[in-house]
Amino acid sequence: MQRSAIPFFPRRRALLGTALAGVLAAFSPTQARSGVGKIASGARITADFDPVAAIWLGFDAGHAAFTADLAQALWPHVPIRMLVRDAQAEKQARELLSNRGLDAGKVRFVHDTRAPFFVRDAVVFGVDGARQPFVVDFRWTYYGWSNWCRRTFRGSQPRPESCARADGLDTGSLDRRLGDALGLATFQSALAIEGGGVEVNGQGLLIANAELWNSRNSGLGRAAMEREMLRLPGIRKVIWLPRGLAHDTLHRGTITGAYVGWGTGGHTDEFVRFADAHTVLLAWVDETEAAAHPVARINDARMRANHHILVNSSDAMGRPLRVIKVPLPRLIERPVVLSAQANTDYSEQWSAAQFPAREGRRDGDTVIQVATSSYLNHVLANDLVLLPDYLLQGTPPERQQQVKAIYEAAFAGRTVRFIDATLANWVGGGAHCATLSEPAAQA
Repeated sequence: MQRSAIPFFPRRRALLGTALAGVLAAFSPTQARSGVGKIASGARITADFDPVAAIWLGFDAGHAAFTADLAQALWPHVPIRMLVRDAQAEKQARELLSNRGLDAGKVRFVHDTRAPFFVRDAVVFGVDGARQPFVVDFRWTYYGWSNWCRRTFRGSQPRPESCARADGLDTGSLDRRLGDALGLATFQSALAIEGGGVEVNGQGLLIANAELWNSRNSGLGRAAMEREMLRLPGIRKVIWLPRGLAHDTLHRGTITGAYVGWGTGGHTDEFVRFADAHTVLLAWVDETEAAAHPVARINDARMRANHHILVNSSDAMGRPLRVIKVPLPRLIERPVVLSAQANTDYSEQWSAAQFPAREGRRDGDTVIQVATSSYLNHVLANDLVLLPDYLLQGTPPERQQQVKAIYEAAFAGRTVRFIDATLANWVGGGAHCATLSEPAAQA
């Protein structure tokens, strides 16, 4: 089935070297902006397992069926809100909901011309000491786009026109605009990251993928990044993991040999998630597949390294973490013929020009794309756990049943359901990416 790819939303211009250092100096640890007051002390970035006031969805015509599936699954468990680009998109979204028997009149719509389909990455929420939600405003670099361009197109290799574009202050301020629309205060951070790369336990602990954060904050060392992380609301400790899943490449890229991927470069919501303040879910590779498949073998090595760090780590209060291994689905692949006719930005077609010249790829070559698939890209919505379904893509039923049992134990009392998110996986996203959790005012 063909559908449109996720459009690019160039955001805030990446700041490098001394320029970034100047930005860091400009922001105080407690800086906030809002027309409705400041953030009260005791603020913290909320965890995914915290109570949810609403789930936001985006809208893109190419992903309409997936959006409808998400809305239908979530509807009995949490209010739905939608961030859409304009009145036409709202009209289409209302029709979509109505066609599924859902009352679109109960959905709050907010318009923003820069509204992305993968809304998770646009906004990060927190709750302050007065129990009021607020927005954390991270910088935006369109998933490390400038850094990817520099690494991919070195020397005399021609760069696509898109590599010369600015990252877009207008798009980068989308999170603040949504906060203003909701009457929420905003905490500004000098760090660049997307929501899918922010994994916290809500009690002071942040798990960070070092490769991911480096790609978003080029020119800023780990020590400087960690200082800024510890200035984020409620964060008192950082656990650094080296790398994420191999098939979650940074934009389009080679994994190994003929295997290629299209992804974020290591979002934590693909491989490591908190189930509660002391329990961590970690993606895990089947031993037989690791022995037989080169991509699974890379993932196996990476997740074992991450596991070693996590089991020897503690939370912000010094208590050891409980680490649960969650099997990965069987890798999903498709052959892709490189074509000079491919649009290097928006099309799901691929061309040799999208790869570094040093790799020697030519149009007409066939590569094997591996979808960014993982059960860890789940959605938590109060009494619901929504998991991606991979049975139709070849994952053994007994493995998916094992995953269901793990989630039922880790999230006792919640209903576990499955949803097909494979089409989003092909462009580096999933169910968690396509939803945004607005926290409930905490009691």
